[in-house]
Amino acid sequence: MSKKTDVLIIGGGISGISVSRELSKHNLDVTLVEKEADVGWGQTKASYANRHPGARWTPGTLAQQMIAEANQVMDQLIEDLDIEFRRSGELVLAFNKEELESLKTMKKQAEHINVEGLEIIGPDEIKRMEPNVNSAAIAALYMPTAGVFNPFEQVLALYENARENGVQMILGTEVTGIIPENGKFIVETNRDEIRAGYIVNAAGLFAERIAKMAGADSFKIRYDTKSTCIILDPLLGNIVQHIVSGVNDLKVFVRYKLVTPTFDDKILLYTTFPEPAKGIEDRAVEKRMIDLTIESAKVLVPDVDFEKNIVASFSGLTARNDRGDFIIEASEKLPTFVNVALPPPGITCSPAIGKRVVNILKDNGLRLREKMNFNPYRKSIKSLRGSSPMQVRDLIGKDPCYGNVVCRCETVTEGEIAEAVKRGATTLDGVKFRTRAGMGRCQANFCGSKVTDILAREQNQSFENITKKGRHSNYINQKGS
Repeated sequence: MSKKTDVLIIGGGISGISVSRELSKHNLDVTLVEKEADVGWGQTKASYANRHPGARWTPGTLAQQMIAEANQVMDQLIEDLDIEFRRSGELVLAFNKEELESLKTMKKQAEHINVEGLEIIGPDEIKRMEPNVNSAAIAALYMPTAGVFNPFEQVLALYENARENGVQMILGTEVTGIIPENGKFIVETNRDEIRAGYIVNAAGLFAERIAKMAGADSFKIRYDTKSTCIILDPLLGNIVQHIVSGVNDLKVFVRYKLVTPTFDDKILLYTTFPEPAKGIEDRAVEKRMIDLTIESAKVLVPDVDFEKNIVASFSGLTARNDRGDFIIEASEKLPTFVNVALPPPGITCSPAIGKRVVNILKDNGLRLREKMNFNPYRKSIKSLRGSSPMQVRDLIGKDPCYGNVVCRCETVTEGEIAEAVKRGATTLDGVKFRTRAGMGRCQANFCGSKVTDILAREQNQSFENITKKGRHSNYINQKGS
């Protein structure tokens, strides 16, 4: 069968989802296809999810422009979509005079886009703000507007709101070919054919591949930078209150290092390495990379036993293009085909990306009529975490399933898991990223089978059909292996 749509978005990461939400404000038929079983499972999932003020990006770049525009509207978006966010502030440490000069440059770059509250502070103030950081730091750039998102919550909030406003989301669907025809497109997938008037290519690591299918490629995607994240047990305590980072150094192997609190009171360690990946799907976590990540974290926060407090680790590739900046533009060959090829920070820039793409589509002939009944609001899943005793009583009174704690590490209830399924979770990872069930110290070893039971019940499926992350990942096989 063939489906027709005004605009087809290819890719369900933060960029594609933000475009879909912006387009949902207009009377259009909008369709999004994503090859994975859920949204946000590419670069978005492997993000350290900081909200960047823009100090690390050069004035005049599209990336810094998008950061500035997004930060102007981000607070309203957080409120409207009930997104988890923690305004922690950031300290960028300098350990020598050369790095101090880098801090001064960063400060000027941030001032170019009117970032407020910037200050270069000395060792005494650093120690007062963060007693556990390395005492060898001679200065730090303090950026109070920085913060940390729940990256899963952000992409899911945009996804749910766009879907509520009429965008059709087709998951588990891979684009296999694109045929331009009379200014429009025939898009072949592993399921059905889709005929589209316009295409937005937001395929992340696969953006070059998708563009080539249509003959709309004018860039190369590199994935020679691999990142590693380590999540620490909250029992370690608040070893840092702010995002603590170092100066980027392209001359060394460990280019960027970070120790940051997360949205859910854990600690995250992050590093990037200029090491060629084994392939575009390479997400393997190597022991050497874990060791290097811990080593780089100890440069920032030296006297902490990170090794004994690791809860989880993961790696991801970063899609960078050969232009060294954001690419958000219509193809010169095919003006109705818009490429969105972004290196980080997509999470920070998401609302500005959506607006820019819609304006490009409009400039290339897409007729936009504002939807009178657009609903800008969305509420997150209610949970016991952070609820008062009275709120807990009310939740359980309305639905007794909220009284059954399934994931004890993260205090996730049956009620939350059932609600996650109603909102679109079809896999164990889908539940995890919506509720945090399985993100704790036991990593789903105790609650995994219970979550699977609820997934099977709510979807009217057999236990054997439930998967961890879509095809070829059935939970019952993992349980027995």
